Amino acid sequence: MPKRSEKRDTAKAEYVERRSRGEKINLREFADKLGVNYKTLRDWKRIDEWDKDVQPQKKKRGGQPGNKNSAGKKNAAGSHPGAPRRNKNAEKDGAYSTVFFDTLTDEEKELIEQTPLESKAALEHEMKILKFRENKILLKIAEYEDQPEDSLYVSSVLDMREPRGGQDGVKQTMGMYTKDSAFSRVLKLQEALYKIQGRIAKITDSLRMMEEFGAKIELERERLEILRVRATGMVDAPDGEDKPDDLGEIEIEDVK
Repeated sequence: MPKRSEKRDTAKAEYVERRSRGEKINLREFADKLGVNYKTLRDWKRIDEWDKDVQPQKKKRGGQPGNKNSAGKKNAAGSHPGAPRRNKNAEKDGAYSTVFFDTLTDEEKELIEQTPLESKAALEHEMKILKFRENKILLKIAEYEDQPEDSLYVSSVLDMREPRGGQDGVKQTMGMYTKDSAFSRVLKLQEALYKIQGRIAKITDSLRMMEEFGAKIELERERLEILRVRATGMVDAPDGEDKPDDLGEIEIEDVK
């Protein structure tokens, strides 16, 4: 009897979890993601009767019975005062949160003060960060590529819970999880790597253009200085040196 594929149960768990949230699933794309044949995945779905285990959650207004999340607060309708201004209740990772400078810690203020604002310095600062990220991703890709082909890694976990007898607590009734293969994670890392390397290339071009522009400005300054000497016959001596009263004849080549 052929060995049951480990991907079969994983595929069902992810399908049931996503469908329970009301998400639509394209079986062909789902099969490609899991790295299995489309016909095989469709047979698993039919034989194991995946749709029978789909249990859409009923949406209820407000929190779970017994919770006191809104105690003493006011909503838009005016029934309670609401959360305080500048609260961080909905913040997850802070990537898109509003920054209030008067609420920053001393370490955060110091970090902001040390951030370069001059164009070239800012680009060089960003380049260092991107090179660091590039190296981290390359090391992680190498780590996954050394793993066996059938290695799986948990990517998400979902606990289906229900209230416990009207008290402020819950009990777990079912847990579902999804896993990624090493190959799938390498693909995601490579996509991030391409974006970082693209930004590195743009910064490199910008820095090169700045250097070329600076060199042109210096050459133009030297050309103008030679023209000034030709026109006035005056040569600026370095500070601390005596300037001769009679410069004598100064031979200057024509500047075209």
